[in-house]
Amino acid sequence: MRWVVLAVTLLFATGVRAEEMAFYVLGVGADSCERFIAAAEEQPPGTYKAIGNPDGPYVNAISKYQQWMMGYVSAVNAARGDEGMQIKLDLTEMDSWMRNWCSRNQRRTVFHALQAFVKSH
Repeated sequence: MRWVVLAVTLLFATGVRAEEMAFYVLGVGADSCERFIAAAEEQPPGTYKAIGNPDGPYVNAISKYQQWMMGYVSAVNAARGDEGMQIKLDLTEMDSWMRNWCSRNQRRTVFHALQAFVKSH
């Protein structure tokens, strides 16, 4: 977790674009926006489908993106520190914003979309 906070801090402290930085994006953040949009198609923004089973609940694909997005924004908020500069939106608002951005930039990654989201908030 410290590495994520450090990477986010360095990104915003230097003002360098992500395309110019050399770091590895972990998880579904590396997926294309096209994949994100495909996963989101059947669910309203901010929601996911869960089905109970003996081994624990099965959740559909959009859930993993939503969890990654919330973790990323939480890391940004931790790096910003100042409560007045923190992003305080609910998942539905963030999910809607991401879907709009990704639908216009399908060849970019979920990471790039979240980076644009953070810069606009």
